[in-house]
Amino acid sequence: MSRPRWRPGGGSAWFARHGIGRGRDRSVDRATLCLSFDYERGFAGEDAGLADRGLEGVLNVLAQRRAAATFNCVARVAQTAPERLREIQNGGHEIACHGYAHESPRDLTDDGQREVLRLAREAFERVAVRPIGFRSPQSHWDRRLCSLLAAEGYLYNAEHDAARQPYVLLDDPRPLLRLPIRGDDWDRVRRPASPGDHGGPDEVEYRHIKWLKKSTSGRGFIALGYHPWLLAATEGGLDGLGRLLDAALDAGARVRRMGDVARELIEAPGGADAGGRGEADRASDFEAPVSPERGS
Repeated sequence: MSRPRWRPGGGSAWFARHGIGRGRDRSVDRATLCLSFDYERGFAGEDAGLADRGLEGVLNVLAQRRAAATFNCVARVAQTAPERLREIQNGGHEIACHGYAHESPRDLTDDGQREVLRLAREAFERVAVRPIGFRSPQSHWDRRLCSLLAAEGYLYNAEHDAARQPYVLLDDPRPLLRLPIRGDDWDRVRRPASPGDHGGPDEVEYRHIKWLKKSTSGRGFIALGYHPWLLAATEGGLDGLGRLLDAALDAGARVRRMGDVARELIEAPGGADAGGRGEADRASDFEAPVSPERGS
């Protein structure tokens, strides 16, 4: 696999050039960590068995700490392994959309993007899942996709982005939030883990904990991305995830699903109008502990 290239957000000039109006920040009021796991189960070229093993390990690490997370799932998994989606839901976690078969939205025509969203929606509906968040494979998003996501009723789009707080990405046709992902674990492929330079098992864990501590000290928001297959393939990868979670909880941060953060910011006084997602929709979503406390 090659390292995904992504277009950083957070710069008003970049948004202006690409026809997207960078909206107002929607800051969290307490240190918040969101964990984002891309579960592709073979559709991104990785071994499906390794992805399943990583998923089981991640779910165990989260359950041990009563922490909830977001799993960005390829919609085809709803057709090939629906039991895996049920495992995620039963753990109290959110399922977000990661494309239908891990397509790059930027490489699709307008009709192609619409078709992918339609196929993904229908596949998820067959297993009673209705995602409110979307993460583009390889963070290959563009203006066309954002408009379609808003029209489809998605509340947020999570991508690699240099912004330090969530913000309103689009107001029209419906509000759409951007939840920025600070970084992910792909450097374990580009630069394989090596012990110890910073007292931890690898550079990725060191960097993520460093970002986390800086963010939580300022009551900020941080989202970090992971791949279950890569955590399973990396010696000590799941242990490192546990150490990151322990650091967050020890610092008093909330560990939350992305969808909960998006709803909270949209429904806050002065927040964007959710537009089209009502009580009936929310009642169908699963509930989980979203603010775990250490030792509880």
